[in-house]
Order: sequence, then C-alpha cells, then structure tokens
Amino acid sequence: MPDLFIITGSNGAGKSSVGPTYLPDYIKKSYTVFDGDKLFMQRQRELWKQGLRAHKEAKKLAFSFVVETFDNLVENAIRTNDSFAYEGHFTNDATWDIPKRFKEHGYSVHLLFLGLDSPDLSELRVIDRSKEGGHYVDHLTIRDNFYGNLEKLDKYFALIDHLKIIDTSSTIHLLLVQVDHGTIAHILPFSKLPPWFSDNLKHLTDWILTQGYTKI
Repeated sequence: MPDLFIITGSNGAGKSSVGPTYLPDYIKKSYTVFDGDKLFMQRQRELWKQGLRAHKEAKKLAFSFVVETFDNLVENAIRTNDSFAYEGHFTNDATWDIPKRFKEHGYSVHLLFLGLDSPDLSELRVIDRSKEGGHYVDHLTIRDNFYGNLEKLDKYFALIDHLKIIDTSSTIHLLLVQVDHGTIAHILPFSKLPPWFSDNLKHLTDWILTQGYTKI
C-alpha cells in the first residue's frame, strides 16, 4: 500500500524546516516534500529575472505554475501507485479533496500537524523568518490559517490513518496525540494539553473520550 504524507499546521510552526525530520527514513531518502510556497517564490524570482516586473502578473503566473506542477505530481503518483508527500494549509473543504482522492486509490494517509500556542506567536515566527529572506505572510492570513487548519482537522481527522499532533511552540517539541488506524497510540494527560488543542479540537477531544480516556 502506498503512502501519502501531509505536513500542515500554523505558519511558522516548522512545516518546511522541522516537518520533514518527522517523516520515515524511506520517504526522506527517496522523496521530496512538495512545498508550494517555496516553489512559488522560486518561480516568481525567475520571472523577475526574465524581465517581468509587473508584480500582479508575475504572481499570477507563478501561482499557475505551482498549481500545474502540483496537479501533475499528484496525477503521476496515483497513476504509478507511488508514495507522495506534500505540505500546505488545509483551511477549507476543497483542500481535503486531494487526501480523499489518495485515500480512494488505496493510499494510507499520514498527517503531521505542527501547532503553536497562538496566532501571535505564529506571526512573530513569520516576521523573524521573513527578515532572513523567508516567505512572508500577512496578519489576516496567519490568523485564518491558524484557526482554519484546526477547524478542518477537527472535521476530517477520521479520514487520517496515522495522525500526529505536535506542539512546536518551544525548542523542545511536544507530541500531544498520536492516532494509528483509529487507536490512540499516545496522548498526554488532558491537563497538559495546550489550550490551542483543547479549545479548537472539540470533536477530536470528544472522540478521545469515547475511547476510555478522561479529562482528569
């Protein structure tokens, strides 16, 4: 059975820098995690170097290039029954169509969610990153991604075969919950779960309680 690996979570939580380190060795050695933001920036710079100085047009062309590249990679993976890995934000129902499609083709879906304490911390991380030449994200988008990712994870977690939720707010990362094929493999005591988890993942929390765990 081929595998689909998804890395998602808050802006600045480490999806690109930290996320791939949590992937199994065979993925790290043989596959590249598709990073749409990185590819977008690269393509936009190429267009500028080619003389396209109109910002809106360069942005539009770069975005189209990313979408086409991603769609082709997805089609090729499914056609060849090959594993695939990508990162991104899953803030609306349409973004979950790709995981659903892989699942329908017999893939095992793995999702790594990297969370932060608050949208404010997310924004600080983004500002620090952009000062070093990294991808900038505006204030509103950061908040939309912070809460939108959590909202849709809470809605679609049953779709995921292997789920890991990790808090990367500090230098020492904390594995909060791990679920494998509907069985809880790891969970912190409820009293130690951060507010961003308990306040936003209510359906997941309710499901955990049905598995015999308590909030004590």
